[in-house]
Amino acid sequence: MRNKITSLLIEEKADQRIQFYLSLDLLKVNRACVCQDNTTDAFAWLKRNTGFVPDYIFISSAIPVAHAALFIRQLRQLKGMATVPVLHFAAPKEQLSAFELNATGFTDCLVKQPDIYYLRDALKVIFEKDYHLAKTTEEVPMLNNVASRIREMMENSVTAIEAPRRLSA
Repeated sequence: MRNKITSLLIEEKADQRIQFYLSLDLLKVNRACVCQDNTTDAFAWLKRNTGFVPDYIFISSAIPVAHAALFIRQLRQLKGMATVPVLHFAAPKEQLSAFELNATGFTDCLVKQPDIYYLRDALKVIFEKDYHLAKTTEEVPMLNNVASRIREMMENSVTAIEAPRRLSA
């Protein structure tokens, strides 16, 4: 794990932000964590502060998935942000599937924990992972495109030959 970690946390609940800060304190690393209430404010802040390129961006599951997807797509267009891991900061019952995470543009998921010590341990695992995001200029697919892709795959798939209903001796 690196000695210095910078992050952007997009979370509207103050108690969740405090828990996140305290968990970072427990890791005993130099850190800078910028916090914003929503993706609109976060994007505006990043555009004004072009020198800040966080190591990680955490987006609360309270943010609608469509807003998060739009934010990630816009984020990838900013200088230096193409390879920043974006994590879905989700309540245990609100986790997205791996397919939904990838389709939305998230890199990974961090589950919200009941106390700061569990969150510290979860953050440590995230910070020790090695994310290799390719720099790309193509758009992150939106969730509403996912259904059309699935339908297209099903239309182009070959159906299996139906087995006989009854075998006679």
